[in-house]
Amino acid sequence: MQTMQQKRAKYALDKVEEVKEKDSKDLNQKEYKSYAQNFPAMIRMNGLGQAAAYYLSKGSGEKGNPAYNALYELLSDWMKKPGQPYAGLDNLMIGITTKDMHHYRQAQAEALLLLDWIKKFAKAFIEEEKKNEPAKSAAL
Repeated sequence: MQTMQQKRAKYALDKVEEVKEKDSKDLNQKEYKSYAQNFPAMIRMNGLGQAAAYYLSKGSGEKGNPAYNALYELLSDWMKKPGQPYAGLDNLMIGITTKDMHHYRQAQAEALLLLDWIKKFAKAFIEEEKKNEPAKSAAL
């Protein structure tokens, strides 16, 4: 039997690996990694509702950014799972806007725990673009 921490870690690892395998035209991995780093801080500063609404707005629509959308969707999907604060609801924003403050506080704490894993795995598995390194001389 897995602990909740193990379930979070597995879910986060699976999601980061999905991003890593996607074609770069569909989703910019560097942006995903950057936005994953910023999401927990935004939640701490502004609250889960404001941060989630921001990521949703930046990721949706015709000109939406796929990296923002992927992060919003992974958080929303996690929060709807059985045993989570918004289990059984259609999406995260419905939970945030219809449930009580107790559920909201639980959801915010859970979001921070999950996104900590996302942040760590994105940092570990999504490579930085190589900067223009000087060519090594073959002749010595």
